[in-house]
Amino acid sequence: PRPKAWRRAAARVLRRCSMGMVWAPWRDGIGDGRCMAAMVPGPPGRDESPAGRVSSVGPEGSFRPLWRWRSPVDLRFYAHMRKFAKPAPRLTPMNDLTLLWHFKRAPLAQRLAQRLLAHERIAMFGPRQTGKTTLLREEVMPAIEKAGALPVYVECWLDKARPLHSINYALGKALEGLTLSPGRPGRRLAKTPVRKIGAVGVSVELGEVGQRKIPDNPYLAFDALLTSLLEAAGRDLVLVFDEFQAVAEVPEADAIAAALRAALTQASSRVGVVFSGSSQTLLLEMFSRAQTPLYNFANAEPYPLLKEDFVGHVARLFSAATKRDLNQAIALRVLEAVGHQPAPFLNAVGNAMSTPGWSVEDGLAAMLDAKAVNTWSTAWAGLTDLQRFALRAAHAGLPLTAAATLQQAATELGQAKVQPSSITRAVETLVDKGLVAREPGSRRHVVSDPVMAAWLTQNAALPVRPA
Repeated sequence: PRPKAWRRAAARVLRRCSMGMVWAPWRDGIGDGRCMAAMVPGPPGRDESPAGRVSSVGPEGSFRPLWRWRSPVDLRFYAHMRKFAKPAPRLTPMNDLTLLWHFKRAPLAQRLAQRLLAHERIAMFGPRQTGKTTLLREEVMPAIEKAGALPVYVECWLDKARPLHSINYALGKALEGLTLSPGRPGRRLAKTPVRKIGAVGVSVELGEVGQRKIPDNPYLAFDALLTSLLEAAGRDLVLVFDEFQAVAEVPEADAIAAALRAALTQASSRVGVVFSGSSQTLLLEMFSRAQTPLYNFANAEPYPLLKEDFVGHVARLFSAATKRDLNQAIALRVLEAVGHQPAPFLNAVGNAMSTPGWSVEDGLAAMLDAKAVNTWSTAWAGLTDLQRFALRAAHAGLPLTAAATLQQAATELGQAKVQPSSITRAVETLVDKGLVAREPGSRRHVVSDPVMAAWLTQNAALPVRPA
């Protein structure tokens, strides 16, 4: 083509790549050169559809494209640039938009960072998959480091059976990072203390430099590691505990909490702490019950969920990518339906982007289709018939061991009778799988994942006993 047309094609294609509408396979070796799209039900079997529309076939349907090639010149330019690509696995549609359309919450991150730099202790609880860890790791911790303090991330789920070992491991890893310096590629050289000084033919032997010994007792080890970390850093410290409710789930919870409180109290003038967790019940019990060692040790507060500001951010990007308007009222309802979780919400938005005329609600319905291969359909398929009934009964708010519920279970399962102990064991399995949890302040069980609850609502006609 003529140089001018080639330059215009390049500008159009690169602009779409920067918007995330099509992968740039020559950059970082990512993608396979196809349009980023979302899985929606459709007839399988076609790889390239007419009119330059690009699609990719999956086992349960086809990937719908986000846009049509504007001209054959665009397609030729893109094919030319693909020569520089390196094959790489394709990301899932849900991850695509979650990464590309990440919503930065700078004011919130800055407020949290300032409080932690002032050595406050915060207990922040919020549902899982709503962005707590991303906020803390990607925004709050960099702001703390920029201000001159040392942030240390502590994943308490690293060893759920022994959370104190997870905590000590994180502190030991941070301490190692301070006492070791980069050496040759692939190696790290320790900063060894100077024991001998020589000058003009005279040398002086120095005594052994004292080194703090870390006790074998894990409760004492936390205090020793914290002290060593403060000494090695030479600056203030901010500890970011994630999934801190793991401490409350082990038999030695009070002993761990007492050890943490004792050590952190001694260093309160130099250490800020955030205790983040996904269980409101367990965190509030740890910090608000008078009999617990951490009573009133931190300010308990809810994590601010993504709401209208996030929807507005997505609407602007949606409009820029598709030249269509996103109904923000409908989008907000969908965000609330999925429990303010950004990943499934953006998956529904991606479905709406890929099919002109679809709303975000249509995209959500496609995502929750029982025939689609997704997290929730897979979870349902992995349950026994009785576990499926118990999950649906918990979603409906039925008393699980009541006589009427047991009779309904027997009818749906085709059995003469269902024992209360059987459904109790089924509920315990659902709790272990993370599908249900006890409602705070009551003995009733509820579905713990809002997206799973939405899946159950949409697929209410699905039998618990497959034919």
